Amino acid sequence: MKDIYLYPDLYDALHQDIETDKNVITHYAKKCNGSVLEVASGTGRLSKYITDLGLPYTGIDNSQSFLDVSIKNLGNRGTFLLRDMRDFHLNKKFDFIFIGFNSFLHNLTDKDAVSCLTSIKTHLNDGGLFLLSIFQPDHSFLYRDEYLYEARTFFDYQGKQCRMMERNSFDDETQINSLIWQLEIDGNLSEETYSFKQRMYYPHKMDLLFQETGFSIQEKFGDWDMNPLDEESPLQIYICK
Repeated sequence: MKDIYLYPDLYDALHQDIETDKNVITHYAKKCNGSVLEVASGTGRLSKYITDLGLPYTGIDNSQSFLDVSIKNLGNRGTFLLRDMRDFHLNKKFDFIFIGFNSFLHNLTDKDAVSCLTSIKTHLNDGGLFLLSIFQPDHSFLYRDEYLYEARTFFDYQGKQCRMMERNSFDDETQINSLIWQLEIDGNLSEETYSFKQRMYYPHKMDLLFQETGFSIQEKFGDWDMNPLDEESPLQIYICK
């Protein structure tokens, strides 16, 4: 079993066409019009949204292999640092901080989540904004049977047509969803498997976490079209002060 976060080329191939989050993230970055911190910046897909605006940018991530890709592609346009989002100290504050693409779900416990949000709050300027986006838990996804399902449709990887298949196991007590991805290459299921875990946070839990860590929710959206968050929404997008 492999760690997907040690394979940046595969990760990028899986996500290269995703831009649904661009308009909202850049909207709030431009609204703040100042220094930007991205928490869990990965290989720099979202980083480029900010650097293209010409805003001063810092990205932190706990995967050196992912940071190396960001530094290679964008290093002269921003600062990229190896840090753990659960507890970091940068000795500066920012006008806009965001954590996108479900990265917050890697905080597997309440303690981790509170520590992460506390670190973020410490680095946010007075009047600055914090954006967080995560899945809204979907029971039809969490409680599937043990068969393989398509996680990502067809994509090119190392000159081959690939597809990522997945199975998952959800623990009701811990609210942790354990996922296994298995790579299909040119129509044949390979032995390459990747595992990771995500904690599922419901909207009422997020409300409590924000309250506990001193954030004030300014806006809530249920998708990247900025529709209101309700029980049918696929996403939870929060704009906080």
